[in-house]
Amino acid sequence: MARFQLPIAVVLNVSTALSFVVFILTRRTEGKIQLPTHANEGDEEVPKHDPFDVTKAEDVADGYPVDEQGFWSKVR
Repeated sequence: MARFQLPIAVVLNVSTALSFVVFILTRRTEGKIQLPTHANEGDEEVPKHDPFDVTKAEDVADGYPVDEQGFWSKVR
């Protein structure tokens, strides 16, 4: 057993518990960034379409490769 192993373990555990208590006591109940939960909230105008809707018809075609010959020529 290493020398001072028990006192070091005690110090680490106590500092962890103390850090957790300080974290709980000093945390904020509300964060700085708040996203609107409804479409009519917020200062800016809400876009009418989803800006993250970037899928194309080729992306969701099940079982049909877009360019089969080109794919296999790159694989070889």
